[in-house]
Amino acid sequence: MSSHLLTRRGFLQGVGATGVLLGLAACGDSGSTSVDGDGPSGAGQSFRYTDGRGRTVELAARPTRVVAQSSAAAALWDAGFQVAGVYGELGTTDGKLNYQAGNIDVTKVEVVGKTYGEFNLERYAALRPELLVDLSFDDKSLWYVPESSADKVYALAPSIGMKMPGLDLPAIIDNFMTLAGQLGADPDAAPVKAARSEYDAAVNEVRPAITAKPGLRIAAISRDPDKLYIADPNAHPDLKHLASLGATFVTPSRQMKPGEYFEEISWEQVGRYPADMIIFDGREVPGVAETAGKIPTWTNLAAVRADQVFRWRPAAPYSYAATAPIYREVAGWLNKAKPLG
Repeated sequence: MSSHLLTRRGFLQGVGATGVLLGLAACGDSGSTSVDGDGPSGAGQSFRYTDGRGRTVELAARPTRVVAQSSAAAALWDAGFQVAGVYGELGTTDGKLNYQAGNIDVTKVEVVGKTYGEFNLERYAALRPELLVDLSFDDKSLWYVPESSADKVYALAPSIGMKMPGLDLPAIIDNFMTLAGQLGADPDAAPVKAARSEYDAAVNEVRPAITAKPGLRIAAISRDPDKLYIADPNAHPDLKHLASLGATFVTPSRQMKPGEYFEEISWEQVGRYPADMIIFDGREVPGVAETAGKIPTWTNLAAVRADQVFRWRPAAPYSYAATAPIYREVAGWLNKAKPLG
């Protein structure tokens, strides 16, 4: 198993992976959303939303006390809606909040849990939640709601599982924008429009960087001390989008089934997946980089020898504001990397 897959092991355990990692998601239709009216719901207006699980939440009035998983909360935050409570990846490194929490101001919200498996029911209940928002990677369950307490969590408020399977990154961002609007956010607010412009500009940096390096092979890898996992680019929203812009990704050695996102391999097998550039899962547990540095099959990889290894940020907030700097970083990687033969 991988370390917390968002956190990584947490994701895998939460979805019930057996042998092959599950992860993020990708390609397909724009999801299942259904709302009342054409614009943002006003105060007192009814609320209706059909989520990725096919469940419809109908409320007589727009919810204001919303609690959300960190990636979802940050996406809503960037879209102009501030949640009342948050749970998920909220740890800090060198004083900086985990990237999955984006721009959330934790001094303005109630923290219900700080990592996978943590969900304080008493704090959650005290918020008198009107709506819970999480991600659903299997169109059935909510990612960061612990299975052991799920029934109690669901009994306190209706929930929305944002659809992940079958969607690329722009589609997921659009769904969060739609949900934020239905919660009362203004999609035309200056910060939101500015973030969209920055995102568009970043995409326009990535596209020529890809075009300038035709055939550059990119491997997206998740590392654990004892295993490696090769990402299926068709099953991750960001990779799928980059592929649509022309990026060439290394793929698993077998046909992946629906619901499979990574192929599990040993460190000794990594040489079977030649790549000019490697992006590694930024959620890996401490010490993995040091472990990798002692494994010859890793250190002998052409991309490693050429210093063309970069930190991938899966499940960053699904927003224009969060994606723009990440895509600029990707453009920088591509501009630096060279085909290695």
